[in-house]
Amino acid sequence: MESEDLTTTSIQVAKFWHSAYDELVRMEEQLLSQLEDMLPKLSRAARREAELTNLPMINEHLQTFKYRRAHWRERVESLDGQNSGRT
Repeated sequence: MESEDLTTTSIQVAKFWHSAYDELVRMEEQLLSQLEDMLPKLSRAARREAELTNLPMINEHLQTFKYRRAHWRERVESLDGQNSGRT
């Protein structure tokens, strides 16, 4: 995302991005679940198109957001560990 500094030294910024990606993961998971519930109700042609286009797109976004969320979780833990070691 724009303005996302993957190397930030601010734990507040890292927590912000972790939270943002956590929201995005939940949203994509909900969209995926809703789409999967709808697929059996679609015509064969519509279902095929959704399976070829919508499902892969949502899954790709979900994986990207999970990857970024994991980065920020690790960054928060790293920064928290650095702050714990200070006296």
